[in-house]
Amino acid sequence: MENYINIKRVLLSCLLMIATSAVWADGTKTTYTFDIQRTVSQSTASVCKAKGNIILGKLNSADTDIMTAISNKTIKLFTVSSADKYASASSTLVYFNAKGNPVTSVNTARVVSSNYDGTSFSVNTKQDKVEDGATYGFKEAFVNPATNDTVLCVFNVTIGNKQSVTTDMPEFNHREDIMDSWYTRPYVQVNDEPGDYVNCVQGNVGDKITFGMRPKGDVASCTFNVKDPSGKTVKNTNANDFVIESATMEDAGDYAIVVMCTMNDGTKKMHRATIMVDVQEHQGEYFDWEEKAPRWSYDFRDEYPDGFPQPTNTHRFTQRNGKAANQLDGEWWTVYWGDNLNSECGTGEVLQKEMQNMMAKYDTDFAYIRDEMGWPPDINARKGYKSFVYVFGSGINRDNTSNTEQGGYQGFVAADDGGSWPCVWASYYPVSRFRDDADRLWNDGDYQREAMIHEGIHAVFADMEGVKKSSWFHEAGNVWLQMAMNAKRSGTYGAPGWLGVGNLICPFMPIECYSGWLQDGSFGGPAAEGVNMYNGSQQICTWRNLIGGVQYGEIFPIFIGEEVGQGAVPWIWRYCKDYVLKGIAQGNAAEGVSGIGDEAMRLFIMHYRAKLATLDFGGFSKGCRSLLDGSFGTIVKAEWEPYWIDVAPFALTPYQTLQQNDAEGWYAPDPITNPGWSGGNILPIHVDVNNNGCVVYFRPEDSNMMCQMCYRTKDGRTFYSQPVKCGKMVLKWTSANKPANGVVFVVPCNTDYIYEGDAQRKKHWDYRIKFGEGALAPASTKIKWYFYEQTLVDQDFETAIEAVQEDDKAEEAQPEIRIISGALKAGQKIQFDLNGINPKDVKAHLVGVSGVVIEEQNISDDGSIQLPSNMNKGMYVLALYHNGKISTFKVFIE
Repeated sequence: MENYINIKRVLLSCLLMIATSAVWADGTKTTYTFDIQRTVSQSTASVCKAKGNIILGKLNSADTDIMTAISNKTIKLFTVSSADKYASASSTLVYFNAKGNPVTSVNTARVVSSNYDGTSFSVNTKQDKVEDGATYGFKEAFVNPATNDTVLCVFNVTIGNKQSVTTDMPEFNHREDIMDSWYTRPYVQVNDEPGDYVNCVQGNVGDKITFGMRPKGDVASCTFNVKDPSGKTVKNTNANDFVIESATMEDAGDYAIVVMCTMNDGTKKMHRATIMVDVQEHQGEYFDWEEKAPRWSYDFRDEYPDGFPQPTNTHRFTQRNGKAANQLDGEWWTVYWGDNLNSECGTGEVLQKEMQNMMAKYDTDFAYIRDEMGWPPDINARKGYKSFVYVFGSGINRDNTSNTEQGGYQGFVAADDGGSWPCVWASYYPVSRFRDDADRLWNDGDYQREAMIHEGIHAVFADMEGVKKSSWFHEAGNVWLQMAMNAKRSGTYGAPGWLGVGNLICPFMPIECYSGWLQDGSFGGPAAEGVNMYNGSQQICTWRNLIGGVQYGEIFPIFIGEEVGQGAVPWIWRYCKDYVLKGIAQGNAAEGVSGIGDEAMRLFIMHYRAKLATLDFGGFSKGCRSLLDGSFGTIVKAEWEPYWIDVAPFALTPYQTLQQNDAEGWYAPDPITNPGWSGGNILPIHVDVNNNGCVVYFRPEDSNMMCQMCYRTKDGRTFYSQPVKCGKMVLKWTSANKPANGVVFVVPCNTDYIYEGDAQRKKHWDYRIKFGEGALAPASTKIKWYFYEQTLVDQDFETAIEAVQEDDKAEEAQPEIRIISGALKAGQKIQFDLNGINPKDVKAHLVGVSGVVIEEQNISDDGSIQLPSNMNKGMYVLALYHNGKISTFKVFIE
């Protein structure tokens, strides 16, 4: 208990009370109240920061500097008397008397001065005019004359012997919300409940949902046209609201609105807006992804029931010296090489056995891929020829490469018997790793041998009809097939390849992405759009290390294989003719094959992003976690020189940071890592596990967004909330399935699935998050929350709430005080049963989740305290100090 009291002493040193917004004239008034406690002897000013971008944002001002705005009179600075009468300030240095009225600098009645320097108010007291215990207040205001939007700063100064403080505005950096630039304000309403001025609305099935646009600023009137999520016009231009009389699940989505504004001067202006509508049917219930997963599958053996006969023909190749190329035949594969083969491959029996080993592995692996997994052989075998490995640099005709050249890849080569054929184009280097003694000579044998099979899989893909615009899937699908083969054959699930970590550690990157997060903040397109850059013949590096190889990451195909089935991946190669996600959604009309549809595809993207948050990938879950853990905290920047842009080094974490964005409690993500198209974020948040659930609000700032909450328990079980397009998310739990470490993941994502070019490739989708009941605060992004079985402590989250949760026994041991009020709301009284304790001996502290004391009161004679009227909804801790003891209560303000 001593630790808890010490925490309270620290908290007492900083008092901050935030007032909520109120309507002022025909504009909006935002009030910030600063409570300052000062010693009589203190001569240093209290600095109250007034961040310029916050004020400009609240006043809808285009000026980039607030002092410039004041000098240009696009913003005016006023002093405000105790009677709330405004008077223009002749200077940013203003004096006030004890009643809070502005006075001249020579007036002997002045007791306080306030100087605004563009970033902060400096508050000084005239020490010979004040007395210990005196309290006085004054006000200053910024006003946008065009709109009457007002930011009112209220200063309450108490002279006393407590520790002096520096107080600040709320700790947030407001950046423009999408609605800030609109000429009109959106209005939404559900049934007959009070309406709200936000760009999204959530209702339940059967609810009446109303939305429209309202004039603001110098807009006299407005009319608008509405298109539903399918693009159909559902409301012609007129001044009435649009109404969904009885909402269904099909009514959810983005409604595009074109607003025509008539200004006060008679001119016309137009702007476009979007209202997001979400309809819920089972809010609060767990969401079962296994029931919702779409199903599609294809097996090439169904199309070719007789299979393919083992090929008997082989191609012919000639060496540069005129001799026939050397060759060794397997059952389905053959290898060709010349007499100039690098000596590292050996000679005589060593060389022959090496080639036999290679063909044996090709025949074994591709027989499994063909016979057990239902994939066809490459076009060589389908035309009656053995598939083949072509050893370049060894002296075969049409190849002038040196025999010291290394590497290997899938290529095409013209045969002497005609035609150009796909093959594995390999140097001596990987070939040599098939020697019997390779693993004694070198330490990369397994890697090189598996790499050769990887290129053989590319040969299978080379002439398939699918994914022609999806270079990324030629790699990701390849890596998946080889890994799935090994897992299915051995019954052992390993870790994905090391480049798969990009999918896991940067969920904000799009699914169909080549070379990942580029140096300009954009993303490489599905076929490497935006990636390649040259200075003459010199390639310029445009990507970042590690995550630049994200196209080799097989996590999305793993997800498809585990959630839909392994037959879903060959279906993609058969029917998705250009882009993967587009093909899954739309199918192939030319062949009469249906896709899963638009809404199911968007939900499928949400499904994937939620599974990334919990690392819930069936047998591959532990391997994915191991891979992620190995790169957690890795610093990425331009991979090599010459590079395009010298980007700041960035430490990788799968989690996204949040920062409070306004006084109403909305949080915004870091704009450099919020989602690309089809990308998502993973937001870890602290929750009150004893609350049996939590509420989080989701407000999209961009179109086609979706969000869901999820978590793992200490024993690894996963739970998911109902996904929403906007609005309230509810996640409940019992004592038997609490979130591990008191952390839940909030997973917002964009659900666009058709690649549409550079504008989309360069865009990051934005959103806002607000915490409701049971949701406490953002959790650290530097903690490995995926280790759910461990006990993890967020050192940055040392609030009074945490102290209360750790000291339940102390609370139970002091039952003499109890709360007897029911539901608690801002401005209401909290009534206590003091059990005989004298009210004069009890002092109450109300503490917010940030750890700041926002209210300190004595208990009134009737055993109650008055809650501030400007409190936001959310969780608070109420601490009652009495006779050297402390009683603590967690309260939720509705």
